[in-house]
Amino acid sequence: MNDLDITSNEKLPTFVTPGQTYRIATGSTVVLPCRITDPGSFVLVWKRGIAVLTAGPVKVTPDPRVRLLPSPAGTSTLPGIPGLAGGGYSLELKDVRPQDAGDYVCQIGTMEPREITHTLEILVPPRIHFVSHMGPLEVVQGSTVKLECRASGNPVPTVAWTRKNNVLPSGERSVNGLSLVIQHADRHSAGQYQCSADNGVGQPDSRHITLSVRYAPEVEAERATVHTGIGLEAHLVCIVHAEPPPQVIWYKDTTQLGTTEQHAAQSRGNRYTLVIRNVTDVDFGNYSCVAANIHGKARGHLLLTGTAGLAVFDSPSLGHEKEVYNISWSVNSHAAVTEYELFFRQRYLHRSHHIHDNGTIMNRNDRWNSVVITAQGITNPLLPAPPPFPGVTRQKMSYIIRGLQPATTYEARVQAKNVHGWNKVSPIFHFTTRTNEIENMVEPSAQPAVYGVSQQGISPYSNQAFHNSISTRISLFTIIVVFVSF
Repeated sequence: MNDLDITSNEKLPTFVTPGQTYRIATGSTVVLPCRITDPGSFVLVWKRGIAVLTAGPVKVTPDPRVRLLPSPAGTSTLPGIPGLAGGGYSLELKDVRPQDAGDYVCQIGTMEPREITHTLEILVPPRIHFVSHMGPLEVVQGSTVKLECRASGNPVPTVAWTRKNNVLPSGERSVNGLSLVIQHADRHSAGQYQCSADNGVGQPDSRHITLSVRYAPEVEAERATVHTGIGLEAHLVCIVHAEPPPQVIWYKDTTQLGTTEQHAAQSRGNRYTLVIRNVTDVDFGNYSCVAANIHGKARGHLLLTGTAGLAVFDSPSLGHEKEVYNISWSVNSHAAVTEYELFFRQRYLHRSHHIHDNGTIMNRNDRWNSVVITAQGITNPLLPAPPPFPGVTRQKMSYIIRGLQPATTYEARVQAKNVHGWNKVSPIFHFTTRTNEIENMVEPSAQPAVYGVSQQGISPYSNQAFHNSISTRISLFTIIVVFVSF
């Protein structure tokens, strides 16, 4: 016997609404539809597992969040389909919770029950429920650090690691994973790390771990060489990184310096400064800052000098003449420059070599033309005081070099001397003469002449090695060129 035999006078109902999966966030309200055609006298039942929630228009479950919503006859929930003569009951569930997830069955009480199933999936915002370190984390430099963060939610959240106002030690802005491992932690690894869990439901959840790395001092001189003048105030600065903060002591040679009217030690952040007031000749020399904490100590070295600073060439790299070049430079010096030494030579892309009798290799083309010029001091009427002119910082000089080859590149270096000695030799400067449009039939001189005129201006840093080379002093009217081998 089948349904048709028993209900020969009734047409069996059919479902208008199909079974579906609903993904609903916690706290929301969901309506599970159940529409049928020709309900007749058949009873429609809502079940969850073996539990009966409703039977016909009667709510069976005591859960106050559940209620029935009748579907009026002559309506349709399907788009494009006109109203059907039918009915049914939709199940409404308010304030859904994670435990509400599961299958909900709408069943017609025929001899062979017909039913549809709605699956309810509850979306749960992410929540971090475990962090490996709740407070600040301190480690010693070189340690391996493992930070962990676990989260729950539906869907399963993704955990991402970032560092506040900085990239991660790996150089990446963010990495995914339940843990973050830092190998060989150092001072650059310190900072506030954040693990953030996100699954697209609600707002991400995050926690913070502050990492502190303890390490021995690391010292760097802000300027290894400090140039100053008699009567001025000099500042020697060491940049010190250490955790815990270090004790910093200043020395001149091997003598420890204390706070006096002449010297004062200051600190601000990781910047430690020795202030030397009213500099005298005895203040020039080698200084050091020694930083120490429980993990070790380190030393930074500084030189206080009255010599001029490194020269800077300011003439154009391409000259205006074929055989003549006007070379000029400037230098900072608090004392008047008394001498300049200029070195120049033709530049060769591939220099040839030969071997001395003692077996050392000599470069045939490394011979420099060297000239020393006696300066006339500074003749600025705006400076009432005699040398060393403590207020003077920038001085200039220019020279005209003649007898050069057209369309040829040369390299030059320069140094300067004041009352405190020679400065360091400048970096190499390259210049090129103009092209000779008409072939020069006269063989150029093997030793080009150099003519120089002193101007108020700059002088460069000098190297004693260059100064000790064979050179010829020149006056304003006579210049002699000698070749010096380096």
